[in-house]
Amino acid sequence: MPDEITPERIATIAAAANVPLAPGAAARIVRATAATISRFAGEQVEIALEIEPSTFVVVQRSELGR
Repeated sequence: MPDEITPERIATIAAAANVPLAPGAAARIVRATAATISRFAGEQVEIALEIEPSTFVVVQRSELGR
């Protein structure tokens, strides 16, 4: 896998997203997700994402009548 999943990487991503992590949380996240992420990478699975992420919010709000 070209991008290794490490606690440091998880902590950096969380910090960039302003998500506070408790001590040791990054290591627990790696243990919980590394196998699945590695399998997706090994199979070269592509997950289609919305072109515009805000579209989800617009659709969600319209369904709620907001």
